[in-house]
Amino acid sequence: MGAANIIDINDLLKREEMHTVLYFNYDNEAFMNTGIQESGSTPFACSTTTGPGGEEIKGKIGVKQDILNPFGFLGTKSSFLATTSIAYPKDFIGKVIEAMKTPGGGFIQCLAPCPRGWRHQGFESHKIAKLATDSGYWPLITVRIKDGIPKWSYSRPLKFKRDKFMDFLKSMGKYKHLFKPKFEELLINEVINQAEARLVNMQKLVDNFGAENPMDVYKVNLKELKPQTHVAPGYGLCPGCGAGTALHMLASGATQVAGNNILYVNNTCCVEVATSKDELTSWKVSWMHHLFESGATVADALATSYRIQKYKGIVDKVPYCIHIAGDGSTYDIGYQFLKSALVRSSSFDIQNKYCKDNYCE
Repeated sequence: MGAANIIDINDLLKREEMHTVLYFNYDNEAFMNTGIQESGSTPFACSTTTGPGGEEIKGKIGVKQDILNPFGFLGTKSSFLATTSIAYPKDFIGKVIEAMKTPGGGFIQCLAPCPRGWRHQGFESHKIAKLATDSGYWPLITVRIKDGIPKWSYSRPLKFKRDKFMDFLKSMGKYKHLFKPKFEELLINEVINQAEARLVNMQKLVDNFGAENPMDVYKVNLKELKPQTHVAPGYGLCPGCGAGTALHMLASGATQVAGNNILYVNNTCCVEVATSKDELTSWKVSWMHHLFESGATVADALATSYRIQKYKGIVDKVPYCIHIAGDGSTYDIGYQFLKSALVRSSSFDIQNKYCKDNYCE
């Protein structure tokens, strides 16, 4: 391993480039908003309302899907893909800023502990998020794509630590059935094997497609950041909700880049419901709600329409655009729409120049 790649956010903020759309997923590993149902993000043997840890079937039968790494091989021209954690705010905010200053599309995924669905105390969310990363279950990785070539890097060492991973499992009620009334050794070993295999695969990606200096360290002085101006203090998320913490970190990074020149598109999910209850809104900037399957497409369409208007001289500025999604719009119902929108946002030939009124004259 070579020297660390020090990334100063002040240097990032000086870039003239901007992203097309940043797609953001807070990953709480189930459909929490509609009743804690199993999703493509749910890990093996995890108990949900549709796959409970019963006597015969001990939670989910299947795997937690990896969607971020495959995005690196879609053939796009310029993209920024990364995982983040609420336990590492400098890394989180630095990645949001870099994503918004990278031409093309971006995708950031944050593990968001859910006290109600994961069955832990609200004050434990930070500890659980840190255990997830420090054990190797949720590595902090980045994929930077330039001229169609992806390069992998990481923010924390890619090492699997079984003792910390066991502490991680035991900290949540959704895995309680693996330990009581009896110790389910075979199932626990399978949970460990799947998590460890994912980390081994990521290490191989770094080894074979890694940056020259694959260890990233963001230089961020949190005290010097401008206060975020996008989300009001009040919302209806549960106490200790990881998605709420992630939302404020996302807005903090976005405020540094865009000020209030920004549009948010929010698909149906916990964040959407909790920040737009009745006739009240927690949003202080432009925000719209759309459905599971179409949120990413709508965000891409809005960004494209503003770029067309800029080419035609109708508007002076193109706003930054962020799509916020839960599991439905990311892993399952809207996955194809997300993938296609990311490809369009990061394509080799963005068609705006053809939309000038006099282009064919």
